[in-house]
Amino acid sequence: MPEHTNKSELSDNYRGYQPYREPSEEAQEKAAPTKRSLREALKQIQTPEQAREFVNELLANTEKTTVEVLREIEDDTSGESSRAREQALRNGEREPEDVLLEAAREVITSEGEMREAQEQAVHEATNPEQAGEYDLSLQRPLTLLRNAMIERMAPLQALDARMFLAVNHLPHPRLANELMYRFTQVMTGGGGWITGLILAALFDKPRGRRALHEVVPPLWFAVLLIEYPIKHYFRRRRPFIDVVQAISVGRKPGTFSFPSGHSAAGFAGAWLVTQHYPRQAPIWYSIAALVGFSRIYLGVHYPGDVLSGALAGTALAEVMRWIINDVEEV
Repeated sequence: MPEHTNKSELSDNYRGYQPYREPSEEAQEKAAPTKRSLREALKQIQTPEQAREFVNELLANTEKTTVEVLREIEDDTSGESSRAREQALRNGEREPEDVLLEAAREVITSEGEMREAQEQAVHEATNPEQAGEYDLSLQRPLTLLRNAMIERMAPLQALDARMFLAVNHLPHPRLANELMYRFTQVMTGGGGWITGLILAALFDKPRGRRALHEVVPPLWFAVLLIEYPIKHYFRRRRPFIDVVQAISVGRKPGTFSFPSGHSAAGFAGAWLVTQHYPRQAPIWYSIAALVGFSRIYLGVHYPGDVLSGALAGTALAEVMRWIINDVEEV
């Protein structure tokens, strides 16, 4: 990796909703050592104390910059092959936490299809049932890790995590994953609402044009305020970082979690569009609710993020709508 690479550049590479494609069999085969190593590491965890130690190391590393983590890995594992690392783990010569760092490096330093394959390998290691694999030896370690992670959380955050798992662990058939992922892409930044309003402006010209003019500015104001200053103020980690066994579909966002920008755009859009098309309000709010559900289903937001995003987005959009109306009346 080039010496000038910094945290911001790595985050930019990791951010965004680029099209998700199932990795090829060749890429999955290359990523297989990551899954095997991580599973072997997880099997070493057999007591609550070991689980707590593992979680402490995980949280400590999420506080570091990506570059710091990579340097630690290079110092600890330079010259080792994947098979050598696996064998060292089985012989008790390496700690599970070291393998966690190694898995992080494999994801961070990969690009394109290979990155997706590495992410999938990590996901399958921690969610064997969702991958169609039933490894009884992993059930206890994963349960211990999940409980250890939730134990460290404040009461409300712990409740949020348990609610997240209840929704996130619903069945994830491949078709549903694809549909949810595409839907959330369309609704990013309120894009779905804007597309619909443009069509309305073309076919229902007077009312559609007015709706487009009056909905877009407050919608974008709400989304931008939440995505930048508000998220960066709270700096809540995503559930796929905090929660062991979180099912994550597609590319993972590189921004913070609280509140949900998608939910803000979804419910702000529903509120604003309802002012112009009130009879279809149930449809608009059903779309907004599906946006919020999709963010938990895809593993990128807690229910609390969705609820706060819905309320904050609606409130900010309405405040901006009042301001715009008052200015235009003057």
